[in-house]
Amino acid sequence: MMATLVLSTVGTALGGPVGGTIGSLLGQSIDQQLLGPGPGRGPRLGDLAVQSSSYGSAIPKIFGTMRVAGTVVWSTELQEQAQTEAAKGQPDTVTYNYSASFAVALSSRRISGIGRIWADGKLIRNADGVFSVATDFRLYDGSEDQQRDQLIASIEGIDSTPAFRGLALAVFENLQLADFGNRIPYLTFEVIADAAPVTVASVLADVSGAVIESADVQSIGGYAAYGNTAQAAVEQLVSAFGVPLLDDGSKLISPATGTSFVSEEDSGCSGDDRRAPRIERSQTPSAALPSAVTISYYDPAREYQAGLARSSLNDRTGSVEQIELPAVLDAISAKGLAETLLALRWAQRDKLTLRLPPDRIDLRPGSLVHVGEGADAWRAERVTIDSLTVVVELRPNYGAVDALPADPGRAVTSPAIEILPTRLAIVELPDDGSGRADSPIVAIAASGNNGRSIPLTIETNGVALSANSARAAAIGSALTALGSGQSAVFDLLNSVDVKLSDADAWLESRDDDSLAAGANTALLGTEMFQFGNAVPLGSGTFRLSRLLRGRLGTDWAMADHNVGDPFVLLNPARLLTLPLTRAQVGARVRVTPLGLGDDGTAFVEHLVTGEAMRQPSPVHLRASFDTFGNLNCTWVRRSCLGWDWLDGVDAPLGSAVELYRATLMSSSAKVQVETPSPAAQFTATQIGQLGSGNLQLVVEQVGDFAVSRPASLSIIN
Repeated sequence: MMATLVLSTVGTALGGPVGGTIGSLLGQSIDQQLLGPGPGRGPRLGDLAVQSSSYGSAIPKIFGTMRVAGTVVWSTELQEQAQTEAAKGQPDTVTYNYSASFAVALSSRRISGIGRIWADGKLIRNADGVFSVATDFRLYDGSEDQQRDQLIASIEGIDSTPAFRGLALAVFENLQLADFGNRIPYLTFEVIADAAPVTVASVLADVSGAVIESADVQSIGGYAAYGNTAQAAVEQLVSAFGVPLLDDGSKLISPATGTSFVSEEDSGCSGDDRRAPRIERSQTPSAALPSAVTISYYDPAREYQAGLARSSLNDRTGSVEQIELPAVLDAISAKGLAETLLALRWAQRDKLTLRLPPDRIDLRPGSLVHVGEGADAWRAERVTIDSLTVVVELRPNYGAVDALPADPGRAVTSPAIEILPTRLAIVELPDDGSGRADSPIVAIAASGNNGRSIPLTIETNGVALSANSARAAAIGSALTALGSGQSAVFDLLNSVDVKLSDADAWLESRDDDSLAAGANTALLGTEMFQFGNAVPLGSGTFRLSRLLRGRLGTDWAMADHNVGDPFVLLNPARLLTLPLTRAQVGARVRVTPLGLGDDGTAFVEHLVTGEAMRQPSPVHLRASFDTFGNLNCTWVRRSCLGWDWLDGVDAPLGSAVELYRATLMSSSAKVQVETPSPAAQFTATQIGQLGSGNLQLVVEQVGDFAVSRPASLSIIN
């Protein structure tokens, strides 16, 4: 009978006459007659990082926790959704969004769950299972009773849809592809097959179908067993961890342990009259041994990116033994494993051959043998029978090297996802300078969803529509109250601190030429202003100064600021303008965000006032009494067409007719007149009707669609 301990060569055929090999402990690959034909293609670390979709792709058995790309086993064509967006004064814009549904096979062994998911190297699902991109996700753990996916069955037909039993499957339904160039991204998954680290022995038993029964208790964080044979799937694991295995005729098992003591007098036996040496000692030439050992592995401290551990002999040059181990190890364990393998290669270069009498026939591979009193132990590697002589080949017994300090190094990693509720602002703007606004200008600014556009539901007087926001806008709130100012020159006295809701948003300073071209225009409360200086204070907070106040006629709002005023940077590319009509002045607009961090119940509202339809309020109000007691009032009109204040010409009218409404009021009464010119007179009789006390003059310009904001002047009577 024969028993072969197979770890360095392919085992011999099972069976054989008495007097043949009793056993051998060799060392690197698994017996092809037990585990399949060879040589087979074994695993490479790069294989797990390549997402494939071709027939015949190997799907690994995953143990512990690993990061794998998987194999796409089903997908739809890209699905296109067209959306028409209308904005006042602009042609309709049609935008296209694309999505895809597909399934990815992850493991040919049942798993317990999925942790993080990366797309094109960016984290799209965090450890809590929260996605940063819109999709419906389903996981099938690979059980033998799992059901068909209903989406796949609805498209392919029930009879044509397998349940993929025994195969862990990740299904994405309508994964939005805008962030990935409108293509299915390269995905990798943190597959959790076993909740705790696994032993080398359990991996070998599972992959071999219980043909390998090892007592090895070494632990690894994870392992991907794949290849075109079982031998290929585990040979690197056996080699790297030096797992001893004995072929007992039906299985590969751990060799029996035991200790024998042999004197030199016991050796030197021979089955014939020939003289035999008592001890034969040989040594592998140093040139045939590696000067360094490198182990490639997966490092959990680096999001399972490949790591490299190296051990080398400083005083020697020669070959480098390279091992690609598709296992999860920390840097210290990997360094210790490389040191152990290099030391083992050199320690076991020595070999002793003993020829013992027949009473030593019970000696088995794996046993420890002491040759002489006080001698170090050697391990029996091979035992054969030669004419009733027991021939034993021994190698030095060697254990593992103690753990050594090691640094996994730095890696480019993807930050954890923080999905926050969408921050929304509805802004109503004055006339944009065209002077022809015949309807309100109301826009939506949104921030959240990592800079992406956000689905919205917009309701106006009970009529709802769906739209997507523009890209993330710079939205925040005031930490200080902006003081009152004036709109004719730079406000160099006041400043305001604002905190942005998105920590990644940024505000920048601009020179005066850029401000003249409209840069850094923002809305604070209801005042539109520009800022030349933006000083970062940390944590998304900026101090804004060198201000141009009351832009586009919003000077009426300069004196009404408080802590907490909403702030929006008015970048047209970051605003979604609503297609409202002048009939909707007085309507209430409600916007509900439907982003990944939203629950669909929070909303913001705005009452449409029609600011864009108003002419700017008059300025430079003056009033004086004449000798007859009449009050003569004058003012200067402004126009949405005349913000440049050109010399030598008056500002264009900006409306079909010129008309003003002047009101003189006291605490108890008022008198109102309309005039086609920027002047009005209140007679002494009218003034007398107001009674005693100070007076207030209020002037409004009447436009084609609305009345301007009032301008006022206090008069001492």
